[in-house]
Amino acid sequence: MTFFRLYIVRHGETDWNITRRIQGQKDVPLNETGIAQAALVAQALKEVPFVKAYTSDLQRASKTAEIILRYHPCVILEKDEALREVYMGELEGEFGSSSKSAPSKETTEALMRRWQSWYSRSIIGYMLSKVKKDIPEGGIGDPECILAVSHSGLISNIVRVLVANAAILPVQGVVVGRCLNTGVSIIDYSIPRQNQGRYLKGALVRYSDVTHLARTKVVEENVDERICDETIP
Repeated sequence: MTFFRLYIVRHGETDWNITRRIQGQKDVPLNETGIAQAALVAQALKEVPFVKAYTSDLQRASKTAEIILRYHPCVILEKDEALREVYMGELEGEFGSSSKSAPSKETTEALMRRWQSWYSRSIIGYMLSKVKKDIPEGGIGDPECILAVSHSGLISNIVRVLVANAAILPVQGVVVGRCLNTGVSIIDYSIPRQNQGRYLKGALVRYSDVTHLARTKVVEENVDERICDETIP
């Protein structure tokens, strides 16, 4: 039985996505297409009963989250710097083909510490506290749904690391590929029998689903994600 469901959504398109400029933590806004993409993913998620919502504080993510939550006016949006894109240092603003050195770029270890702190506190910590307090022995009806809006490099790192550590397992047919603009990834969490709420079992049931963009053109590669993936051991 699924007790919790985490929806991880990448922000909509920016002009820098189109021109293949490295964004990192530069606060680049959504372009018109990005705003339209956010409206489409909002429509796709309008019936999801979100109880909590988190977003990167960078405007391309927070604006996407705000558009999604127009259908969920009672949900409070929490902005968290831990959900920012990878800091690219001297590469920020450069084009993807740049060979410029970036000694101040965020290390993979620092990136993982950043998101793992948020994930342990805001996702797993919250879920385990609910298991101990509110969930009856017979289980609950619909799962509690949580929204997190972030960036491709960070989302890719989160999912790949969780899968590599067997913290979550992809269901049959789900492939961890490119994380596209407004792509929706979903992790279902269940409680294995007889573990007394000590841990949760995660299943990756979707990764970067963009079926809501079926009639629109999508930027296929993001240079931030590519650079981030290249540094994952």
